Amino acid sequence: MTSLGKNSKIEQRAYVKIRTLLGKSAHEIHLDLVQVYTTKGALSYAGVRRWAQRFRLGRKSIEDDPRPGAPITTASPIKSCSIKKLIDLDQHITIRELPNSVGISMGSVDHILRSQLKLTNVCTR
Repeated sequence: MTSLGKNSKIEQRAYVKIRTLLGKSAHEIHLDLVQVYTTKGALSYAGVRRWAQRFRLGRKSIEDDPRPGAPITTASPIKSCSIKKLIDLDQHITIRELPNSVGISMGSVDHILRSQLKLTNVCTR
């Protein structure tokens, strides 16, 4: 499926919902969408079929369901503060020592140093 704008996707899902409740088939609905949005802009036939089935089973919302995932906690103010304090206490601390001290990954430490604390490597050996 090509990437569609959020408004276009919502509009098309609303159309799918209404037409499905009126008893139209996924094939008919898809043909209508292709006429309006062209092949590149319309939901795929498989997408229309999936959404039509969801609406037939009683789904009310046309919005995406929230997706599970790990929350972004590495850039929290507490972690940033901890890293800042460690650097203030020991200016010779290495970037390799920080992840173990704070309990986050090397990439997260690097992100906090560069993006939040605006620290860069001033002196290298």
